[in-house]
Amino acid sequence: LIWSQKSEYPFNSQIKIYKDKFFVINYKNILKCFYIKDGSECWDVETEESFTVSNSKYSMVIKDNLLIFNNSIGDITAVDILSGLIEWQLPTQKSSIINEAYEFNYSKLVSDGNSIYFSNNKNEFYSVDINSGTINWVNQVNSILTPILIKDYIFTVSNTGYFFTIQKKNGNIIRIKDIYKNYDLKKRQKIKPTGFLIGNDKLYISNSDGNLIVINLNSGNLLKIEQVSRDLISRPYIYNG
Repeated sequence: LIWSQKSEYPFNSQIKIYKDKFFVINYKNILKCFYIKDGSECWDVETEESFTVSNSKYSMVIKDNLLIFNNSIGDITAVDILSGLIEWQLPTQKSSIINEAYEFNYSKLVSDGNSIYFSNNKNEFYSVDINSGTINWVNQVNSILTPILIKDYIFTVSNTGYFFTIQKKNGNIIRIKDIYKNYDLKKRQKIKPTGFLIGNDKLYISNSDGNLIVINLNSGNLLKIEQVSRDLISRPYIYNG
């Protein structure tokens, strides 16, 4: 054991490391910066907290000296890593969400270096300029899964099992595929996707019923359904084939 520090509130986020510091967010929507060497606190940034505890983990992205993070009520905040000062902040939800944070779910933030992308279960998919915090576009996609960026396109899977291909520049939806078209209505109402991954020309989707679905990315045709578990499985990963 190198060091140990006790926090007043539990943490509910990813851990991001930048040079000699690391960053975490607690249940009170407070971003904290610590030194890796001894665990001492550099600074913290408070954002508006909700009256309920969110059941989603907050996420962060780092671009140059900016750290961008979300909180339980949908605010996106950019902070200068060195000083801890807020550079910009973007509220994405109405003030009433403060009382409904437990029901509000969202995807992780992803970035291409110029913009950040994320979606939520309020049927909103955002593209936000990473330097200014202005909204590039918003489209109607209901998803809490982490989107995937490949060249000029964004790929995501909705909570009801539709695979979306979106143009990164303007947010236009250019293709929608029904992943659950081979399931009957009663079955598909009971399941939801828990994560997805793209490998070469295949789409791999993990399900809440323990199945791994493999789909041809070009045609949209179902290739395989593999029973992995009896219940929920995590997002798939590809490693050495």
